[in-house]
Amino acid sequence: MFQLKESKGVIFGATGFLGQKISIELSKQGCNLILHGKSVNKLKKLSDQIEEFNGKPTLIQGELNNENFYKNLYKSIALKFDKIDFIFNLIGKFDRLSPLTHFTHLEWSQLIEININSHWRILKELEPLLKKSIRPRLIFLRNSDISKGKSFYNILSISKAAIETLAKIYNNENKRLKT
Repeated sequence: MFQLKESKGVIFGATGFLGQKISIELSKQGCNLILHGKSVNKLKKLSDQIEEFNGKPTLIQGELNNENFYKNLYKSIALKFDKIDFIFNLIGKFDRLSPLTHFTHLEWSQLIEININSHWRILKELEPLLKKSIRPRLIFLRNSDISKGKSFYNILSISKAAIETLAKIYNNENKRLKT
């Protein structure tokens, strides 16, 4: 495992169960964080918890199905940090167990946008800040059982496999970054 102590980073999906735990733990280690979440109330609650450890995170509220969110992402983070040492991407949406063809076209498009496209969009926008770091890190969560193609976990299986492939390609293209 690598050391993130006292580094600068962004956590996407910080208001989810894992995101909250990781945000609090990294704050205890002295990390300077920008936290993303969909809910302003959840972000404020998380910020209050972190402030108990003398942390003062910057909060970014945004809906990942909205392309305008990405247009301002670099600018809003560059105002706070000249570089970022890591990106934790904990974004994901899984509505239900279902046969593959039981989603509507709209549901499928929204799930693909959140579970795959948002990862690429975030990386595309924040890559310049990430590449300014001496030891940049992209951190994704994986589940090898699910990414192999588990029945009824369709969108989750497809997106985990796609993100794994995205990470491998990006790592090969950028050897000094550890994804």
